[in-house]
Amino acid sequence: MQKKRATVILSVGAISLISILITVLTHTLPYSQNSNYNNANIGSFRSPSDGHYSVAVAMPFQTYQDPIYGIKIQYPANWEKIQLGNNFIVRFVSNTQHDSGVLENVMITATRLSSPNTSLNNFGNTRISALESQYRDFYLVSSGSFISSTGSPLFKIEYTHRDGILPITTTEIWSLKCKEAFMLLANTNTSETSIYMPIFQKMINSFSSAASTTTLHQMKVHSI
Repeated sequence: MQKKRATVILSVGAISLISILITVLTHTLPYSQNSNYNNANIGSFRSPSDGHYSVAVAMPFQTYQDPIYGIKIQYPANWEKIQLGNNFIVRFVSNTQHDSGVLENVMITATRLSSPNTSLNNFGNTRISALESQYRDFYLVSSGSFISSTGSPLFKIEYTHRDGILPITTTEIWSLKCKEAFMLLANTNTSETSIYMPIFQKMINSFSSAASTTTLHQMKVHSI
């Protein structure tokens, strides 16, 4: 079953990235070795757009910061952090002991936009249309733009779909900076949404991004 759970993490992430690649311009960003970490306080979180997930998150968080990509986010201190490469920056994976078929995780990716004039709402709506075409069983739970507690304008898309027979709830959070688009991709078994969504939302609310310090080169796939 451990192999199945790992497969679900990889397949959901891979499918989501393929979908991203058909809606934006992608670019391979350099792997960063200079990531800084420090402790963050335990706290509660209330999303401005999702009051039904408003509960206290009673676990310690720590901060991941990558100055090359210009991103910063808090994550549960007991989750595994996996540094990735290329368009994939980092993944945080739950250390859950039970086996629901899905190992809850959050991944951060970076892609390149075709135009710095793309608005956050237009980008989000185009992304929703792509997801509707990608998944036959796509069901949109909620979507819309909001401002995080760090002052970052973000666009959220929460939806359900299936990976084989497993019901998956996926949350995508998009942040646009100049010609760059950063995505937080969170996956959980739909039956455990109420357990993990408050954790995801605390992570989301702590997220901030700035333009990366690297020189980017475009590779056209399909512009929005």
